[in-house]
Amino acid sequence: MHRAAWFGAAAFLVATVAFPAVVIAAGAISQGYKTTSTNISKGTLLSLVSSGSTTVEPANSTTNVSRLVGIAADKPLVELSNGTTSDTRVVVSGSTEALVSDMNGTINAGDKITASPVSGIGMKSVQAAEVVGTAQANLSSVPLVNQTVTGTDGKTETIKVGLLPIAVNVTYYSAAVQQGIVAAFVPPFLQSLANGIAGRQVSPLRVLLAAIALLLGFGAVTVMLYTSIRSGVISIGRNPLAQAALRKSLVDVVIAAIGLLVITTAIVYIALVI
Repeated sequence: MHRAAWFGAAAFLVATVAFPAVVIAAGAISQGYKTTSTNISKGTLLSLVSSGSTTVEPANSTTNVSRLVGIAADKPLVELSNGTTSDTRVVVSGSTEALVSDMNGTINAGDKITASPVSGIGMKSVQAAEVVGTAQANLSSVPLVNQTVTGTDGKTETIKVGLLPIAVNVTYYSAAVQQGIVAAFVPPFLQSLANGIAGRQVSPLRVLLAAIALLLGFGAVTVMLYTSIRSGVISIGRNPLAQAALRKSLVDVVIAAIGLLVITTAIVYIALVI
């Protein structure tokens, strides 16, 4: 073997042994999932078909963004498997390429990537949402193709799509800078709960207003019950013969409180889903 070849082999061995963390960080970790979809290719954003499921489908911002799990893999460095053959490998951590578009504006390095209305294709997150990771380069720096899509309003739009390197880290992104100060006051679990109830991404402002309405409703019911019970106890102490009338009055208050709770819950639900 030539001296240069020996030197190259030795250098590779030293780099692998001395800097294993760097070598591993450059790759990706994937996990096997089942799928019934036939249109999954390298870079497709994927979501679970239901909570707790082991089956994935292309991610979509209007149907399953809250169940984002990762990106369809090509050749991950490390694979997590339970010994069974899976239909697709999903990158759940590390760096990989993802299919993204400029549907929500041009993407720059550092932007958070979430699912778009086009199944399997990501876009820049400009509001609070579940995100699959962070862009590692500008979209303008990779080859792009034009794709024509049709929106829910029937209008067609031409978008640019490309494979962009992504640091995968599925998490909820509050987008406080874009949403203003409102998103900072909405706890992530509350936002996720609202998204699950509505079946789509809900504005942080709506979530905050719904939470306030619910708290006010429970507060009003608590005051009603406390006042009624306290007045009843005092009245019975003064006039024991009025027990029957006081019980009827208390039942009326309880019915009114239940009705108020039902109305409040309905208003909150409507505020989230509309």
